[in-house]
Amino acid sequence: MAGIFLKLRELYRKEGGAFPDPILNLTWGYKIPHAPSPEEIAKEFSGKALADIPDPKEKGKTLRKAGEQLDGFAQLQDDGTTACGCWIFSGAWSEKGNLMARRDNSDPSGLGNTLNWAFAWPANRRILYNRASCDPSGKPWDPKRKLIAWDGKKWAGVDVPDMKPDAAPKDGMNPFIMNPEGVARFFVVDKMADGPFPEHYEPFESPLDVNPLHPKNPKAKSSPAARVFKGDLEQFGDAKEFPYVATTYRLTEHFHFWTKHTKLSAILQPEQFVEIGEELAQEKKIASGDHVKVRSSRGFVKAVAVVTKRIRTLQVAGKKVYTVGIPIHWGFQGVAKNGYITNTLTPFVGDANVNTPEFKAFLVDIERA
Repeated sequence: MAGIFLKLRELYRKEGGAFPDPILNLTWGYKIPHAPSPEEIAKEFSGKALADIPDPKEKGKTLRKAGEQLDGFAQLQDDGTTACGCWIFSGAWSEKGNLMARRDNSDPSGLGNTLNWAFAWPANRRILYNRASCDPSGKPWDPKRKLIAWDGKKWAGVDVPDMKPDAAPKDGMNPFIMNPEGVARFFVVDKMADGPFPEHYEPFESPLDVNPLHPKNPKAKSSPAARVFKGDLEQFGDAKEFPYVATTYRLTEHFHFWTKHTKLSAILQPEQFVEIGEELAQEKKIASGDHVKVRSSRGFVKAVAVVTKRIRTLQVAGKKVYTVGIPIHWGFQGVAKNGYITNTLTPFVGDANVNTPEFKAFLVDIERA
């Protein structure tokens, strides 16, 4: 990125352009301009003061002097006197140093709140909306699991309060500060197409006939708000022909399809495989190392079978459900052995809000090849 930017800036200096100012005047104060260090970039995205920041509560005092790292997003200003890459990371590298590098795992609360281990965004807060752990008067609902509480002057405890720390309970600042009404929502008001209330829906391709949470309502099987494009519904398979659930995932040793060109990754994971449990393997007479064909209503892949205890037989609504696990990293040429594109198998379904595809649960059949 640095190399590309420096070359572009040089071209702008030589040749000009319609609006060169953002390129020519971009702050680029790294010690090695063509190779900024991670430490420099971390300080930059955490944020610093470009001028003295006056303390609004005490006249004549400053919160931060020009050039100093900020303590957090509360010190960000809207007049250009501070700089920060992203507000949620503000404070990750303060004047105290790199808080992301902390490794103190002490947990005085016993609740798993290790505030001095690394940095959690935003503000090193470990539990979002933690005001909800208290009743309206500011007392914890469960005194044995106290996160924060109102002590008469401020909110304090074993976590960073997710609200204005000196807002008294009588002021009516409710826990869910990102909603204007301050409370949780059962039904969608705006922004989302389906609603925030958590509801279980079966995938469009499911081994079950109904949604087990709504067994008497066949219309509630799959999400009514999901995106399915014209013509794709006809490509869905059913459990009679494709009785097993498939899921796709990545491997530690590969990164998407990029590491197909990396020799070390190809040595560690040289050949496409699928994982199945011992019970399914016994039923289908498949042994580890056998070549298998995994088929959906949209296509097939061939791979080596890995029989493992990791993939367990599930009992769902009184029915045995077997799973086939399919890593995604093959299908394009590279130094690793060629394989098949896993998404040949997957259905075309998008979630209602951002169209994330339903690649984590669909139906397949598997047999020795």
